[in-house]
Amino acid sequence: MSEPIYVIGHKNPDTDSIVSAIAYAYLKNQIQDKKVIASCCGKINSETAFVLDYFDQEAPLLLEDVRPRAIDLLKEKYPTISPQTSLQEAGNIMRQQGIKTLPVVNEKNRLLGILTVGDLANLLLEAWDLGSFPMDEPVGKFMRTNGDLVYFHDNDLVDEIRQTMLETRYRNYPVVDEYDGFLGLISRYNLLALRGKQLILVDHNEKSQAVCGIEQAEVVEIIDHHRIADVETSEPILMRNEPVGSTATIVAKIFQEQNVPIPDTIAGLLCAAILSDTQILKSPTTTAVDEKYASQLAAQAQLDVVKFGKDMFKAGSNMAGRTGRDLLLEDFKEFNFGEHIVGIGQIQVVDGEEIEGKRAELFQALEEMEKEKGYDLVILIITDLMRSGSELLFAGKESRIMEKAFNAT
Repeated sequence: MSEPIYVIGHKNPDTDSIVSAIAYAYLKNQIQDKKVIASCCGKINSETAFVLDYFDQEAPLLLEDVRPRAIDLLKEKYPTISPQTSLQEAGNIMRQQGIKTLPVVNEKNRLLGILTVGDLANLLLEAWDLGSFPMDEPVGKFMRTNGDLVYFHDNDLVDEIRQTMLETRYRNYPVVDEYDGFLGLISRYNLLALRGKQLILVDHNEKSQAVCGIEQAEVVEIIDHHRIADVETSEPILMRNEPVGSTATIVAKIFQEQNVPIPDTIAGLLCAAILSDTQILKSPTTTAVDEKYASQLAAQAQLDVVKFGKDMFKAGSNMAGRTGRDLLLEDFKEFNFGEHIVGIGQIQVVDGEEIEGKRAELFQALEEMEKEKGYDLVILIITDLMRSGSELLFAGKESRIMEKAFNAT
């Protein structure tokens, strides 16, 4: 079976990012044979958790790093033998199956050692001098054991594996799990044949916001509603970018264009994502297209848009037990503007007074983030949904830009 494609949103995922991945993965699985998996590259926030729970939807697969690892190099099952297997039987297996290395495992599949064609050849040369060959002897007496082996764990990075292979240059290398259970063999050929994970990016197209290891993955499609940024591909791909208030709006349009019925649960999720990104259709980024699809999806999912939106934002704005850093990172993105690197977070509150007790803690989180990441400017947008306005907290050496933009100190 071919490798799956992962639909994935940005770091510090918001509701639009998570829902768009779920809905678009469902759509792709309806119109193509290759398996498509919804995924995310960060912790789900409280607003999104409310939405998923409301519609009884499982969270997508957590995929925080797409750099290839040893497990990605394993393509087929490999025969093993026990330490009691005779040398003659081991030789027959190698000849019949056209292989040059046999892993030796115990009854629990734990790797004990390996036997190679080279080992058999050396034994044969020694036997030539002695006048007899130990054909009936068990391989356990002659195998190379763990102390003499170079092997990898399933989670080892391919970059590290490549360097080890260059330094050692064996024909095959065993791969084991955390309990030393044998998983398979890899070789330099596997490195040459390796392809990175295939990704469909939703709700972002900026490398700084993408999953770790994006440079070593293959981006095959992008669905987004933000500015065009710096994700590069080696081949032409389908890129759908529209000036609407939510990626979920674009996904709903694609369902309609492909004549794929939207299940009621997916309809509810998509509506929630549109309401989230457009702040219940009040955001300046809201378009007539967002309003159209939000209305259609709400009718199908039997949602009261205003009531559901308020409940959703109330769940997301609950600050009990959350630190200033938690709030800053809940929906946080990094942007490159020329020579400047800017971090921007946003939180929504239903009651503006909720934030008063957190203000000093939020400023501290902004200053810590500026020093930790080397940002020129860090901004937190606090949007009061009931007052239809936002307050901006900011820190950094380029704070004067904010002061000039808003004519304030």
